[in-house]
Amino acid sequence: MELLLPSRRTVPPSATGPPADFPPPGHGLDHEQPALTSIGLCAAWSRHAAELAVPLGAALQRWEETPSTHTLVADGYLARILPGIFLPPDLLRSAVRRALALGCALGAQLQAHHVIAGPSAAWVVLGGPPPPSAELLSPAHRGDQAGVVLRHARLQPDEVETIGGAPVTIPVRTAMDLLRFAPSWVAEPTLRRLVAAGHVQVPQIRQRLHRMYRHPGVHAARERLEQMLGDQRETSGVPEPTGLPSAVTRYTS
Repeated sequence: MELLLPSRRTVPPSATGPPADFPPPGHGLDHEQPALTSIGLCAAWSRHAAELAVPLGAALQRWEETPSTHTLVADGYLARILPGIFLPPDLLRSAVRRALALGCALGAQLQAHHVIAGPSAAWVVLGGPPPPSAELLSPAHRGDQAGVVLRHARLQPDEVETIGGAPVTIPVRTAMDLLRFAPSWVAEPTLRRLVAAGHVQVPQIRQRLHRMYRHPGVHAARERLEQMLGDQRETSGVPEPTGLPSAVTRYTS
């Protein structure tokens, strides 16, 4: 089992902000809201996810959204998982941790049929700052939570992989959803990173898009693929170092 310990980050003397795990005075820490609990977080996905999520969920921090909090995020002392819910960035160094962090932040809103998708799925495998909104796919139509985009979709079994017990769209499906729904300023750099890191190849995306019928945005997605990545070689080059687990080990780590 992967051990996830709260970060004890030391602030350099030149820094203007406090460490991420020490709430500074006047930065809007909400003392009145009930404490977040790690018990049962991610259990909707799987027992494995729930077990791995316990220490990670215990490190979640609930802060008010204030200019000072935004500064802490911009300076790298906090990572915003959902509006008002944060983690120290040091705890988000693996795909497993990122997937479970999103499940923990969703809390009681998490459902078994929620699948991490789009920019969120790309963030899970690539790392970097979390996207402004979490994106999930679900066969259900209902769902309303601040900072979450819930799309209706019926995924095929081969379009979903399990990372640390959490369901995530496979990279080629992630790429297709980016082309169909994400704005160009999000889709293009993310797609290029997915290809450069070796998670997906342009011919795979092209082939999958041509097999999709009666799906919203497919025709436009095919055109966007050629505009954004038509100059890519038929196979990706040597993957750039990313520090990510391999496509095999990341499923269960």
